[in-house]
Amino acid sequence: MAGWRVEGVFLPDGRAGAGGIDERGRWTTTPPDGGEPVPGRFLLPGLVDAHCHLTVGTGSDGWPRPLSFGEARANLQAAREAGITVVRDLGSPGSMTLRLLEDPEGVGLVACGRFLAPEGQYFPALHSPVSPDGLIGAALAEIGAGARWVKLIGDFPLMESGALRPSDAIPTYSVDDVRRLVGAVHEAGARVAAHTTTAFAGALVAAGVDSIEHGDGMSEADVAALAETGGAWTPTLCAALAPRPGEDAERRARRLRQRERTAALLRVADRRGVRILAGTDVVGSVPEEVALLVELGLPPEKALAAASTAACEFLGVSGLRPGLPANLVAYRDDPRDDPEVLARPAAVFVAGRRVAQGR
Repeated sequence: MAGWRVEGVFLPDGRAGAGGIDERGRWTTTPPDGGEPVPGRFLLPGLVDAHCHLTVGTGSDGWPRPLSFGEARANLQAAREAGITVVRDLGSPGSMTLRLLEDPEGVGLVACGRFLAPEGQYFPALHSPVSPDGLIGAALAEIGAGARWVKLIGDFPLMESGALRPSDAIPTYSVDDVRRLVGAVHEAGARVAAHTTTAFAGALVAAGVDSIEHGDGMSEADVAALAETGGAWTPTLCAALAPRPGEDAERRARRLRQRERTAALLRVADRRGVRILAGTDVVGSVPEEVALLVELGLPPEKALAAASTAACEFLGVSGLRPGLPANLVAYRDDPRDDPEVLARPAAVFVAGRRVAQGR
């Protein structure tokens, strides 16, 4: 066929325009003659899930469990069909996600490999412990296997504590260990994403990590410091703030306090220019994450950018650039008016190939 003709409103900025996808799947600013019109008027250069775990599920006991390669591949395919053209997978048991980079479905996948955490400070089923002395070697091995990011568990409760409340978390490695890790990873051409739910976030930012994941314990000063370094924050709101089944009064009160605190930090982050990213973790969805960003005060255009253009820019991946394979998601309605629209794409193109017929 002659390709696809694209015309409508380009999001998140709302610019009206036209373009196309040629017969080889490359984006062009000139609609190809004879091309088939892409359904839908509202256009995004693909959705981005900046924090997920394709190889992790939830067991019947409520604890995380590793998934098979086939299950992980199915999760990636489902993400594509939902309009998520770029996935940053932030940790997989046995570095399984790195195998997906060689799979035909692996286009647009940014993968970390294994979780970096010491003995007794992460879920045993999901990781092999890494001692402080082995931290740099383990990270460089992942980069050598194809990882563009490494995932540092910056703080975590001691597993024998049982409840695993974020407030019980303690640092996993010393600040000096983290600083040396960051230097080695940067020298190797990769970046560091750090899981943190405590005030240790400030030390992680000072040590040079590139993105803060969760960030429940950050202060306004930490957010300002992150902005100075050009770093990003993925608050994973679905994981942190969504009500849980059987939630008691104490947990609900704690969650609502965290919601207020996160809303205040998001305002600071937006004002300071921190790269805010949308990530689902193991629960939730990108549409739900965008909706929560809006609920907590982020303007709809910026919430949408957190799940698309801003994330693409930070991760260094292309969306719609002339001459390059096109990532495009089209919608019949405007998701700035209602983020739930993001769950109903009219068409999805990943690297120039149509992967979903729309809903």
